[in-house]
Amino acid sequence: MLLGAPRVWAQDMIDTRLSYNYLDKFEFTDEWQYLTTDMYLLNAGQFSKVINELEQGTTRARRRDYINLESLFISAQLKNAKLFGQDPVVYPLYNFAVEPPSGKKDYSTRISDNIDAIRIIDKLPLAADERNIDAVIDAKLFTSDSREVFFNIIANQLTNIAKQMTPQAAMLSLVGEFGNLIRNTAMRKEYKFSSTIRLYEGQNFDTRLHSVRVYVFVPSFAKIPALRTPRLTELLSNSPQGFERQKLEAALNFKDYPVLVVANYKSLYRMDALSGSEITTETIEKRRVRIEQAYLAGLVTDDAYKQEKLFVEFLRNFSDLKQDLNNYRLNYKNNSPEANAKTLFAVIQDYKRLKTLASLRDHEFARNSTYQRIFKNEYQSILASADGYLESDHNLKNGKELVNTVLDLDQEQSKAITVAQREQYLNRLYSVELPNPEFLASTLEGAGISKHMNRLESAQFNDVYAKEVGRLREATPNEDNISLRNALLEKANTTKCRSCREEVKQAARQFNQRLEEQTLDREREKYRDLHAQAERKIILYLKQGTCMDTAIKAQYSTEGALPAHIQRIQERKGELTKQVTELEALVKEPAPEGKTSLLREYNQRVFGLLRTLDQGFADLCAAEKSLCGCE
Repeated sequence: MLLGAPRVWAQDMIDTRLSYNYLDKFEFTDEWQYLTTDMYLLNAGQFSKVINELEQGTTRARRRDYINLESLFISAQLKNAKLFGQDPVVYPLYNFAVEPPSGKKDYSTRISDNIDAIRIIDKLPLAADERNIDAVIDAKLFTSDSREVFFNIIANQLTNIAKQMTPQAAMLSLVGEFGNLIRNTAMRKEYKFSSTIRLYEGQNFDTRLHSVRVYVFVPSFAKIPALRTPRLTELLSNSPQGFERQKLEAALNFKDYPVLVVANYKSLYRMDALSGSEITTETIEKRRVRIEQAYLAGLVTDDAYKQEKLFVEFLRNFSDLKQDLNNYRLNYKNNSPEANAKTLFAVIQDYKRLKTLASLRDHEFARNSTYQRIFKNEYQSILASADGYLESDHNLKNGKELVNTVLDLDQEQSKAITVAQREQYLNRLYSVELPNPEFLASTLEGAGISKHMNRLESAQFNDVYAKEVGRLREATPNEDNISLRNALLEKANTTKCRSCREEVKQAARQFNQRLEEQTLDREREKYRDLHAQAERKIILYLKQGTCMDTAIKAQYSTEGALPAHIQRIQERKGELTKQVTELEALVKEPAPEGKTSLLREYNQRVFGLLRTLDQGFADLCAAEKSLCGCE
C-alpha cells in the first residue's frame, strides 16, 4: 500500500483511522517508478478535543496515564524504500505541546491556526520488484514520565541512519530534523517536518496524482466518523497535477476531528532532452557522469540506466557528425575534388551510423516500454536535427538521400525491384561524388554502397540490355544492324546504370571495328579496280590527246589563225592533259594503309579524275568530231 496505512496502538490511545481511499483511474505503467507524498493536516486545533475525549472516556486508573501530558507526536514510518536499505525510518511529522488543564479548562494543544502542507518525500525511487511503499502513521501522547520513550524513538532512528555506509544528503537531512524536534520539544514549541527528501533534483519528470487517503485522528474507542466524499472525489478526479489546500478543505467539509490527508503522486522518468546545437563532447560527458552517479545512488532503475548509456553512445555518434560537418564546410572550397569527396563521405558515414543505430534500437527494444515511452522520441529528435543539418547544401542533401537509399536497399534485398525502381535507386546512389573505389572498399559503409550498386547494375543489365548487347556482339556489320547499334546507344545514354552504358559502348566498339574492317576490305577492292582502270585509261587519254593534236595540225594551216572554237578546244585539251598527269602521279603513289578514311579519300580522287577525264574528252569529241577519228 502507499503512504498512509494506519497502526493502532494500546487501548484508549489516539487512533488513526482510514476514512476515505481514492485511487486514480489513470493506468500507471512500470515507468511511473518515483513516489512523491504530500501531507495536509486539517483541523489541527481539534487535537485538544481528541485528548480531552480520550482522558474523559477512560477509567480512573487509566487517567493516571494522562497526568503531566507534555506533547503530541505524529510520525510516519516507511518500509521497503530502497533508499533506506533494510531498516525502516521514522519521519517526524509534527510535535505539538500539550497544556494541562487549569481550573475549569480542559487540555489544550499549542497549534498554529494554519499549518502548511508538508512534502515528506519527493520522487523517491521505488524498488524494482514493487511499485508501492508500506507505511504507518502514528500519533503518540507523551508525558513528563515517558520522555525516555520519546527520546528512544529518536535515538533508534539516528542509529539506523548511522548504519548507512555512505549516507546520502537526503538521509542526513533527517538528522537535522531530529535535532530540530529535540530543540523545539525542549522549548515546548511547535515542530513541523521541513526537510523534504529530494532524491533526484532533475527536472526530467512527469508527475500526476496516484492516490489519496484521508485519516481521522480519534480516540480508540470512538466510532469511525462518516465523511461525505462526492465533492472530494470530483475534486481529485479533476486534479491530476495536484490541488490547493483551500479547495481540499472545502471539498472535504469535515470539522469534527483532526484529519491527515496523504496525497501520493507518481512520477515518470524523463530523460534530459537536448537540442542538436547543445550536443558537444562536453555536454555528453556531463550527462554520462550524472547518470552514473544517479545509478550508483540507486536513483535510476537498471532499465533506465541501460537506455541512458545506449543514448550516450548515440549522442557521441551525433557529435561525430557535427564535427565532420564542420570539417566539410571549412575545407570544401580549398580542397581538391578527391579531398572534398572524402570529407563529404565522412559525413555520409556518420549519418548512416546514426540512422543504423536508431533503427537497431527500435528493433531491439520494440517491446521495451521504457524505450518506447521515454527514449524513442529523443532518438527521433536527434535524427531530425541531423536531417536539418544535411539540408544546408545540395551535396549534403544528396548524401542524405544516398544513406536513406542504402538503408532501404538493406531492408529490401529479398524483394523484387522493378526496372524503374532500380533507375531511381541508382540515380540516388550516383548523385554524390564518392571517393575512388579503393578508398570505398576500405570502409564498411563504402563497401556496402558498392555492393548495392553492383547488385542493382547487374540486375538492370540482365533485364534491360543483355539480350540486345548479345545481338550486337554477334551482328553482321550492315545498315540494319547499324540502326540496332544506334538505337542501343541512345537507350544506354538515358540510364543511370554505368556498367550498362559501358557494356553497350564496348559492344558498339566491337561492332564498329567489324564494320571498319568490312569497309576497309571494300575500299581495298575498289582501289584495285580503280587502279587497274586508271592504268588502262591513262594510255587512252594520252593517245586521244596526241590524235587531237595531229588532227589540228593537219586540218588547219599553221600560217593562219586558228578558229576561235578550235582555240577553246585546244585550251580545254591542255587542262585535261594536266589532269592526266595528275592521275598518272596518283596511280604511282603507294596505297594508304591502316585507315579506311585515307583509302576512301584516295579512291574518291582517282574515281573523280577518271570521271572528269572521260567526260572531258567526250565533250571535246562531241564538239568537233573531226579531231577524234584516230585509230
